[in-house]
Amino acid sequence: MNEKQDIVAVSLHQTGSTAKEPGNKVLQKPKLACRIKDVTNNRDLNIYNGIDKYILYALLKELE
Repeated sequence: MNEKQDIVAVSLHQTGSTAKEPGNKVLQKPKLACRIKDVTNNRDLNIYNGIDKYILYALLKELE
């Protein structure tokens, strides 16, 4: 009933435009998650993916 476990080597490779070579940095454009327009005070708020939740809370609190 004892099964012998094998060790298998695994190698991961990235392909396409997000692949990074050692020493090179790939810059990705941040993606827009939400756009809020306040027409009464003529303000626009663009929120991007990856925003810190505390900063998002402070921005939304200012709109009240």
